[in-house]
Amino acid sequence: MRKENLDNFYDNVFKDERKVLGLCVPVTMIHKQLFHEGSVLLLEKFNLTSSELDVLAALFFNNKTLTPTDLYESTIFSSGGMTKLLKKLESKGYVSRSSCNADKRSKLVHIEPKGEQLVQEALALIMHKDNEFFSVLNENEKKVLFKILKKLLYRVVER
Repeated sequence: MRKENLDNFYDNVFKDERKVLGLCVPVTMIHKQLFHEGSVLLLEKFNLTSSELDVLAALFFNNKTLTPTDLYESTIFSSGGMTKLLKKLESKGYVSRSSCNADKRSKLVHIEPKGEQLVQEALALIMHKDNEFFSVLNENEKKVLFKILKKLLYRVVER
């Protein structure tokens, strides 16, 4: 999309009840761009999909061990999709599974040291790329955006 198209969009969208599009369309476009760039980077540098990183990061930031149910509730996967992903991550040596004392039918998922190292390296690379993207904002603008996004994310969780 060209800057001229964006200017036309913003000139026209705030004239009537469609002004909510002035919020939704930019968020969607930014997400698409950052997600695409991050996915390409993860695949090229680590042979890792964004879905695999999501699972590893959920484990990394949540006490290193979760049930598959906790994992798919922390991410956007169905239980069937999670099972497939966990098998793939386990075959790569990034996670392991063990029996759960509380529920013998369930297995706990643990991130392995190899998976922890990968998460740290991948997130560092993604953060570098994202910091470059957000460098157009000054520190105060970043704080305001952070506060707004946090408020909106709580709205997502409440639904």
